[in-house]
Amino acid sequence: MAVLELPQSSKSFVSVTVVSVTCASLMVIRSENFSILTAIFLFVSSGFFADMLTAFFHFGFDYVFPYSMPIFGPIAREFRAHHEQPTLDPSDYLVNLTKGAYPSLPVSLIGILVSWLGGDSLGMFLLGGTITGMSIWALFFHQIHAYAHMGSHLHPEQFNARVAEISQLTDQREQIRQFDRLFDTLPIPKVIRLLQRWRILLNPAVHNLHHIKFESDFSSVNGWSDPLTNPIFGMIARSYKQKHTTQD
Repeated sequence: MAVLELPQSSKSFVSVTVVSVTCASLMVIRSENFSILTAIFLFVSSGFFADMLTAFFHFGFDYVFPYSMPIFGPIAREFRAHHEQPTLDPSDYLVNLTKGAYPSLPVSLIGILVSWLGGDSLGMFLLGGTITGMSIWALFFHQIHAYAHMGSHLHPEQFNARVAEISQLTDQREQIRQFDRLFDTLPIPKVIRLLQRWRILLNPAVHNLHHIKFESDFSSVNGWSDPLTNPIFGMIARSYKQKHTTQD
C-alpha cells in the first residue's frame, strides 16, 4: 500500500507560501511596535526557534518516524538515505523552496493570526513577529541545508571517505578546521560562505559533525540551538543505537 507523500516540487505551493509570508511580514513591519531594536530581537529569536524546530524534526526523521507513516514516513526515508549519500543540490531551487514551503505556509498563517489578534500589545507583537520570522527561515531552510553540502559538487564516496578521515581526529576544533578546508575548495557563493563563517547560516564545518555519528548537530538553519539540543538528542541517539545493536 502506497504511503501518502508530498510532491517534491510545486511552483504553485511555493507561490502561495511566498504571498502568505509576505503578508505576515508586512503586518509585522507596519506595526507601531516595529523598530530597529525589535527587528534585531525578532531576527535572533526567530532564528533560534526555527533552528530548534528543524533540529527536533531532523531527529524525528532520523530516529522516530517509521517509513509507513503518512507524509512523515517518506521524508524519514529520504533523510536516512541522505546519511548514505550526503549530497544536496543548491541549484535545484524549486525543490529546495518547495520543501521549505511545506512548514513555512502553516507557520506564516499562524503568524498572521497572532499579529491580527494581538493589536497594539508588545508581547503579542513579539510573539507574532517571532513566528513570522520562523516562517521566513523555514522557507529557506532546505536551501541553507543544501549549501551546507554542495551536493552537486561533492561526490558521495569522496565525501564519506573524507568524513571517515576527519572522524578519526580526537580534537573537535581540528575536525571543524578540516571541514572548513574541505568546503573552502567548493564553489559556494562568497556571500553565502561569509554568512556560514559568521554562523548566520548553517556552517558546513559544524553541521557535518552530524555526519560522523548522527548523534549531534541536527539543526538545519544556523546551528544556534545545537548547544541546547545536543546533550538531549545525543543521549537518546546513543541509547537507541545501543538498544538496536543488542537486539540485532
